[in-house]
Amino acid sequence: MLGFLFRYVHQSWVVVGLFFGIVIGMVVGLVFRVNYFSSPMWLGCFFMLLLFSFWQPRVAFLGIAVVSGMILAFFRISAELYGEDYIRRFVDQTVLITGTVERDPESDESGTKIKLGDLKFGEEGKESQGSIYITVGWNSEIARADSITVSGRLSAGFGTYSGYMYKPRVLEIRRPEPGDLVLLVRNWFSERIRRLIQEPEVNLGLSYLLGMKSGLPDDLSEKLRMVGLVHIVVASGAHLSILVEIARKIFGRISRFSGLLFSIIFVMFFMAMVGFTPSILRAGVMSILTLLAWYVGRKFASWRIILIVMAFTLMINPMFIINLGWLLSFASFSGIMILGPRLTRFFYGEKKPGFIAETIITTVSATLMTLPIILYYYGMVSLISVVANLLILPTLSYAMGLVFLTGVVAGIPGVRTFVSFLATKLLDFHIMVVEFFGAQKSFIVTIDPYQPQVFLIYGLVLIPVILGLLRRRKMKCSFMAG
Repeated sequence: MLGFLFRYVHQSWVVVGLFFGIVIGMVVGLVFRVNYFSSPMWLGCFFMLLLFSFWQPRVAFLGIAVVSGMILAFFRISAELYGEDYIRRFVDQTVLITGTVERDPESDESGTKIKLGDLKFGEEGKESQGSIYITVGWNSEIARADSITVSGRLSAGFGTYSGYMYKPRVLEIRRPEPGDLVLLVRNWFSERIRRLIQEPEVNLGLSYLLGMKSGLPDDLSEKLRMVGLVHIVVASGAHLSILVEIARKIFGRISRFSGLLFSIIFVMFFMAMVGFTPSILRAGVMSILTLLAWYVGRKFASWRIILIVMAFTLMINPMFIINLGWLLSFASFSGIMILGPRLTRFFYGEKKPGFIAETIITTVSATLMTLPIILYYYGMVSLISVVANLLILPTLSYAMGLVFLTGVVAGIPGVRTFVSFLATKLLDFHIMVVEFFGAQKSFIVTIDPYQPQVFLIYGLVLIPVILGLLRRRKMKCSFMAG
């Protein structure tokens, strides 16, 4: 049954049309603020059109599938926009808000920064979609999944946030019982590691392994961004793929199903530990689909699985489409899975490149796809970021493995000293690379941010893709002629 489903999804253009329509609908709905599709009638319209397109699953009915996907997207985003409009009514007013802390708070000298969701306004507790960003005085008691009540002046939001509060009064902090068990396990494990590895190495190691980047020094975070290495401290596809591959190899020795089951459990546990951020959600859904395809012995076309996961994550939260983490995550993955193979085929044909060449091509592909986004938001790019990536990425899995092993052997004298020593030295090397390349100011190009013309770079990216396809077609024709 699972194999049939995967074959159908892989071959059906109706499915492609549905997911394409969802993505396009999200973009159109957000740009033009389409918020009048909230009636359940539109959901019924979506189902009727979708069933009709499946009844005649031909390319000619692709347009109907696209329209059904757009209607579903409009229905989903209408609720989000309605909630955003409701929150905006309170801008420049003092308001009482109760909400849930959706991710790990980040603290620095300016205070503790919190993302608040599941919002309830006023004494009556009127619920609303959307999220707000809050900066309170330094507070180490607030943790993810806590419910807090604050009172303060609401300002206009930014990015994916519908509103912003600076230094409101924290009236109440409520922790659910028995609490977030996964979070308790993560904190317990991270404390074992902290006892053996010193700062700042332990902060970098925990950001690799568990996505806990709030402890990173500000100067190190800035240099990571300057040299194009910020992605290594955001738990995402690269980190999850390393961990999943380890789990699949270990449990796959028992049986293929064991490898699948325990790998999926590992993915879900890791996502729960890190938190359901846009990048980790993308990586988790992608990993599960890839594992299922591996189990049934099938492969998805790269562009198809990217489209499916884009649509799925946007249905969870339509505002992901303007989230920097979500954009960089998909751009990087698209570079690796789509542009990378085309560049490899263009330069090497059917030959397999060596490890160094493959690493260079992968790094360049991911860098090219994320470059316009980084330039648009930050207005800064390092010309030597590829070199920095080449020095760190090949050893990233070893650093993660040693940090994890440090927590495992923390109770074994002698062994813990040796393992933590190796982890510290490797993390020292990573910090040294970041600081060295971050100091090379002459290689950093800066422009004014928020210039849409930077996206014309994608036109240049399409050239090797097209040439690769033409070369492949030419080789295929030559083979058939021979």
